[in-house]
Amino acid sequence: MEDEHRGYFYAPGTTTAMMGGGTWRADVQASQFEPFVRGESHLVTSEDDARTYTAMLESETKLATKVFAERGGTSVLRDEAGNVYMASGQVYIYNASGQQIGVVEIPERPSSLALGGADHHTLFIGARGSLYSIRLASARK
Repeated sequence: MEDEHRGYFYAPGTTTAMMGGGTWRADVQASQFEPFVRGESHLVTSEDDARTYTAMLESETKLATKVFAERGGTSVLRDEAGNVYMASGQVYIYNASGQQIGVVEIPERPSSLALGGADHHTLFIGARGSLYSIRLASARK
């Protein structure tokens, strides 16, 4: 695939921007958006190159990444204990060091993940035609 120019795409009438282009095709495949503040790190996952990254915004135009896990997916999130949940065929669970520690098997391919419930201890799993949930021992801050 040709490495295209990367640039910003702004939401109409706002200063909210998303970087797109190159081989990432973020404008076509994004399923979760989260604001980046310079110096903060977030997890980003790519089903195309089968990797999940830790990304940090170093400047307005530079996103530094390092591989977190050699598995990519359609959605990724971290709970307050540092466990990482990744939708990729099933829901794979990693510890904070990037080692797989478990898997949640569901009858459909998962596509999106969210923590919710009154105490944020419920993992919601959006799949092709259903919504699943599982109670977690830890949760997101």
